[in-house]
Amino acid sequence: MSFFQIIRSEIENVSATVGQQQQVTQGVMDKISSYPAKIQGAWIGGDADEFASDVVRKVIPAITELIAAIGGINLNLSKATSTVDNADTQSQGLASQLGDVFSQI
Repeated sequence: MSFFQIIRSEIENVSATVGQQQQVTQGVMDKISSYPAKIQGAWIGGDADEFASDVVRKVIPAITELIAAIGGINLNLSKATSTVDNADTQSQGLASQLGDVFSQI
């Protein structure tokens, strides 16, 4: 018997979807990383250099942070599920102890 109710299958579905989003975001970052080299072949001058620099300095770090944040969602889901499982185990133990006390009365 479980004292705390969670819909484990839904949590697993959410976790899988979040993992997919993390992979998609990684793919987008990989594509964006290739743009400066492609563009610099056709675009010459200071603006081209500034674009390439901005991609490396601003865009890629921001996407990397996003990927880490997405990964943090799964980490937190895992921790929350573990916490619920531990709380359930502890509450079952306490209920069993209480049942033992009542059976002695």
